[in-house]
Amino acid sequence: MHKSRNDLHRSHLVSWCDMKLAMPGLSTGRAVRSALFELTGECVCRDLVVDVLQVVCEFLTEHGEDRTNLIGAVRSHVRKRVVDVFRSYRARQGAQVKPRTVRQNRFGRALPDEEHRAVLGHLVDEAGYSSPLPGHGYLLRRLAERCAKEFDRPVPYYLERLPAILHTVKSVCSAGHRVNIGTRTAPEYVSWYDAYIDRPLGRRPDANTQPLNDDNAWASPAPEHAGDSDAVVVDLIVTAVASAPSDTQPQALRTAVLDLADRGLVPRRRAASLLADQTRFDGVLAEAREVITRV
Repeated sequence: MHKSRNDLHRSHLVSWCDMKLAMPGLSTGRAVRSALFELTGECVCRDLVVDVLQVVCEFLTEHGEDRTNLIGAVRSHVRKRVVDVFRSYRARQGAQVKPRTVRQNRFGRALPDEEHRAVLGHLVDEAGYSSPLPGHGYLLRRLAERCAKEFDRPVPYYLERLPAILHTVKSVCSAGHRVNIGTRTAPEYVSWYDAYIDRPLGRRPDANTQPLNDDNAWASPAPEHAGDSDAVVVDLIVTAVASAPSDTQPQALRTAVLDLADRGLVPRRRAASLLADQTRFDGVLAEAREVITRV
């Protein structure tokens, strides 16, 4: 499993894995019906670790007393099962089990160039994990980093281009025949994009999301602004970004955030926190750009 985790870390640009595993009092044999383990961390490899542990526990339960070289037997069994493990947890998410193939499916072939196909491939891959995904801005940043590595371009280049690319990917993958995500007796037909990207992504934990008008991000408005302050905040930010050339949009957003704080529409400490957090700032900028592409 070490190689599989390393491959996963490499493909997702993970420089530090926070996973920690403890298995107190592990025993083997047919009398064992379950094994307790403590797993902490939010690394993208968490799904793999959990599922491989399940495979190991089942193997130990069935064969813990009839193998002379138990450690070697476990390693051999895991190597044979790891591909099935990868595919099974993607299937549980409702995602494509072979994400590398989507670049050449009918939707991938319909996209205009390799960059669009790469974004589709990375997006489908991200949809298959159940590790936490802290917000839309974080996803955009990850897609930008993965594309930057693949095409040897700077991350800001893709942060600027991604909203338009994602709009095209969604349009192409939402066309054509519908996918039945229900049953034969109770069918529910949705687009391929909805079935294999939008819904699986929505199943990933997203507790840290802070959209433009979220109370936790901008705090409660002053009483005199209640009712329409959310719309004002979004409108001012989108207008400021849309009015600026692409290379000066980050500065336009900074100016807009400071202006919102000066007008009392957002607390100053929240504005300062946003401006100091590059990942959140890039996320808000990307969301504003995505709104602009839909107008």
